[in-house]
Amino acid sequence: MNKIPGWNQLRKDFADKPVVFVAVNSGNPKTEVEAYAKSNKFEWPILVDERNETEKQLGITISLQNIYQAALVSPEGKVSRVAAEVAGMKAAIERELPNAKWTFDGLPIPAKLKALAADVELGIYDAIPQLASSKDEAAQAMYAKLTPIAEGGLERAKALEAEGRKGAAYFAYLKVATWFKKTDFEKTATSAMAALKKEKPVHDEIAARQLLEQARALQASGKKGDVATAQAMIAALKKKYPDTEAAKEAK
Repeated sequence: MNKIPGWNQLRKDFADKPVVFVAVNSGNPKTEVEAYAKSNKFEWPILVDERNETEKQLGITISLQNIYQAALVSPEGKVSRVAAEVAGMKAAIERELPNAKWTFDGLPIPAKLKALAADVELGIYDAIPQLASSKDEAAQAMYAKLTPIAEGGLERAKALEAEGRKGAAYFAYLKVATWFKKTDFEKTATSAMAALKKEKPVHDEIAARQLLEQARALQASGKKGDVATAQAMIAALKKKYPDTEAAKEAK
């Protein structure tokens, strides 16, 4: 806990730089995490990952009892572990800063849009439809900066489709459709999804993923009965839909 003031100050030191600080908690309920942050005056935004997805991806254990660890995600997406000390974290950030930039680098962001810009930097794209439909010049300029995300997403979906991974392609299109609601990108994505949904592999992928999400939710509860049910669902998923992307994740 004596490290928290230093971490708070580190975030302030880089406030005008293209770096985003996010704390991650896995497994603990949101109310418990909120109480911890408030009582210790911790000022970073916190991802409350009740399903433990982040620690699975990073291969580490994260909890309120194991907080003194840190990882840096480079502008290219490479994840590296760094010492959870202010000096070590600062040095690691400064090494990567020359290669980093804000999504809206070079654009003047009006005060009324700064909260939306901050969300986008955190990968929260709920504001995209608002920016797309706005007649405000600044909002339109911000939206133009985001269109490569949609274009890249559609290209990845098409590539997956060409590889025969139609289930994965469906969900790649779904991501674009969800982020870019009420835009031409949504129309393109939903049209492709409608065509794919008619095929059995895609139908199986959707059903398998629904089972996987249900199992994850049960497992995250930590209750013995729920965990046993989740394991049974995973076993059934792998048996019934062995060739799906969801089955690979389940394994």
